[in-house]
Amino acid sequence: MGALILGAYFYGVNITNAKCREKIAQNNLNEIQQIEHNTKEIHDTVIKTGVADIRRILRDKYTIAD
Repeated sequence: MGALILGAYFYGVNITNAKCREKIAQNNLNEIQQIEHNTKEIHDTVIKTGVADIRRILRDKYTIAD
């Protein structure tokens, strides 16, 4: 009887650890997807910015003396 109870205990611990690893993996996946989404938005913004805009910004910000 004691072996059955001990076996059930270790089985429960194993199930709990598996659920915890699954939850952590899901959280990591969500974070990776969010980072990829943010990176895509940044790249889209950079690509949409034309050379003329960059030249205008640099001319407004700096002079030849700088």
